[in-house]
Amino acid sequence: MKVFFLTIALSLFSILQAEESTSSEEALGGTYHVHAVVSDKEIPEEKRPKSLSPVTFSLLNDGNVEASFTFRKEGKCKETKAKLEKTENPNEFTMDEGKHHVYVTKTSEPNSWIVYCEGELMGKQVKWAKLLGASTEVDPEALKEYQEFIKEKGFNEKRIISPKQEEACIPEDA
Repeated sequence: MKVFFLTIALSLFSILQAEESTSSEEALGGTYHVHAVVSDKEIPEEKRPKSLSPVTFSLLNDGNVEASFTFRKEGKCKETKAKLEKTENPNEFTMDEGKHHVYVTKTSEPNSWIVYCEGELMGKQVKWAKLLGASTEVDPEALKEYQEFIKEKGFNEKRIISPKQEEACIPEDA
């Protein structure tokens, strides 16, 4: 489950980095919600997230982005942080020494993004796409664009997961 959450966080980092070329640093911080996730690999029912908390982003001094989010595991609140490294292409990012490539596409709707990722996960090549938004509510137009995007990339629409939005918890070691 932690690997799945980390995957989601990794792709979310790129949102902030993509805004860098057109926005001020102040706009880079913020919170995004995962509205939909699809993978080219089947995610077993027991490993699928039922709900996800929002992700908080911070721009680092070196121009990279750190994302943090919380999740519950065995009844305890845990926090995960990860770093996405910028590349020369403003819409592409890497993580884990280039093992993961993340591509960001802004939808026509404000504050909604499609994030497409390719990389290695648990020793296997995998690709996935996510629809993200600043609001807990899914924008219907952004969802339509997401569905068109995943169809173009060859994903099976039946594999889309739409997790329930939950509040962030406070980690016990905070």
